[in-house]
Amino acid sequence: MTPKLPECAVPQGARETLIDFGPFAPADRHATVDVDGANPQAANKAALYALMDGASSLLFWTHSAADLPTLLDGIDTSIAPVHLVGDLDPLEASVALPARSQGLFNVDPLEQRARSGTWFTGSWASDLERLRRAEGVLPEDLGAVVSNALWAAPQGAVGQLAWGLASLRAMKPAAGRPVGLVLQATADYFETAAMTQAARMLWTANPLWIVGRVAGAAPSDDASDLIDRGLQAQALALGGCRDLWIAPLNNSPQAARWARHQALVLYYESGLLRHDFPLRGSYLLEDWTAQLAEAARSQVAAWDARGGLPHLLDQNLDPWT
Repeated sequence: MTPKLPECAVPQGARETLIDFGPFAPADRHATVDVDGANPQAANKAALYALMDGASSLLFWTHSAADLPTLLDGIDTSIAPVHLVGDLDPLEASVALPARSQGLFNVDPLEQRARSGTWFTGSWASDLERLRRAEGVLPEDLGAVVSNALWAAPQGAVGQLAWGLASLRAMKPAAGRPVGLVLQATADYFETAAMTQAARMLWTANPLWIVGRVAGAAPSDDASDLIDRGLQAQALALGGCRDLWIAPLNNSPQAARWARHQALVLYYESGLLRHDFPLRGSYLLEDWTAQLAEAARSQVAAWDARGGLPHLLDQNLDPWT
């Protein structure tokens, strides 16, 4: 008698089937390039060159809101989203931004406190008030609340998801406005895809603009590192990132072009992203996504039991111990 063979790849035990992964994957996806705005004129020139050579979104390290008119000169921010990172006054920034500007106002007070030991404006309460003012004056398509969850990348995928969920909850974004979440790829391809899917499942209160960061530990000339970054970027893209922010292998112009073109190939030439949920049906990834989301919720609950993430940071307590 022929033995009954198990159905290929179907787990024998009970499993959870995810209904969905939160909001649909974004229809418009971007190749993001970061530009240091220390020299605004040079930064504007570099940004325009990047847009002419494959980039479709810009992240400016902004040193002063007064620099924004120069940084944004000649850039249609209704087409090319701009992510502004820095200690910026929202009213000053709003003056320089056209009404239909897209992107993220990346002034994350929790990441600032964790990184530097200080709040932007002296206290958590006043930083939170500044975010409310930002929502009131910035263009409606510009996310005024952003969580730099990649700050928790050393704690792994669960750490990033927990940080993102806890910080977005604490910052209480206004209904209907986009919110930003910046994630960093992990060393594991499938974990990175599951992490990105879990983020989309964990936060559904607002349109979620995920920026996926790919970076290496050190500059490199090794072609295998280029392939590795391409795979990390693919996992982020398949998981549902809107922007791919791929760090160049090194400081050469050629490496910068490779990074931009990797994102272009993945988003627009590979054919991988013609469907909203390209990974649906993978038992491995669905289970991994659910497990990461549940572990993140558990970590946030542990922080809440200790007073919440803002309280822990304000009291200089280590959230991870």
